Amino acid sequence: CWNIRGLNDTSKQKEVRHFVQKNGVAFLGLLETTVRSLNMERVARGLVKGWKCVSNHKDSLLGRIWVLWNPGLVNFRVAAISRQAIHGELRWAGYSLWVSVVYGDCNYIFRRELWKELEKQARRFSAKPWIICGDFNVSRYPHKHSGGRGSISSATKEFECCIQKCELEDIKQSGKVFTWNNKRLGEDFLAKKLDRVMGN
Repeated sequence: CWNIRGLNDTSKQKEVRHFVQKNGVAFLGLLETTVRSLNMERVARGLVKGWKCVSNHKDSLLGRIWVLWNPGLVNFRVAAISRQAIHGELRWAGYSLWVSVVYGDCNYIFRRELWKELEKQARRFSAKPWIICGDFNVSRYPHKHSGGRGSISSATKEFECCIQKCELEDIKQSGKVFTWNNKRLGEDFLAKKLDRVMGN
C-alpha cells in the first residue's frame, strides 16, 4: 500500500510506474488518490499498461482507495468495497489469500465502522491466509510516536481491540518506523506509525 497523496499529477504517476517496474510489483494498493471518478479510467490506464483497477468511488467522491493488479501474473476478485476498505481474493500460480486494503478515516468515530467491518471480514476470511495493509490513521502503540508520548488514547484501545478480535499480528517491517509526520520543526515535530501490514 502506498499513500500517494494525489495521483492527478503526472510526476506522481511516473513515480508509481517507476516503482512497479523497479520492484517487479504485480499488485498494488494506492491511498488518497484524490482522483475524481470521471478521470479514474484515464489516470489508471496511464499508470501501468494492461493492469486492471478497482476503486471505492461509489463510497468516496475522490476514490480514497485504488487496488491495481497485473492480470498476466495475478488475479484479484473483489469481495467487498466500502468507504474505508477494499477486500478481495488474490490468486497466483495455484496460491490464494484474502487481501484488505485499508484507509481509515481521520475521525475515530467513523473508524469504528472500519473496525466492525474488519471483524466481519475476519469471520468470513478465517479459512485462508489474510493480509490487511494500509493507513489506519491511528497508532497501535504509544511508543510508536516520536517524543515518547506514553498515553493510550481511546482510539488506540479500540484499534487494539479490533486487532485482538480479528486475531491479527503485525508483519515484520524494515525501513523507517514512523510513516507520518506533521511537517513541523523543533519541539512541535510529531511523527507516528499509522501505516502497517497485518496478517491472521
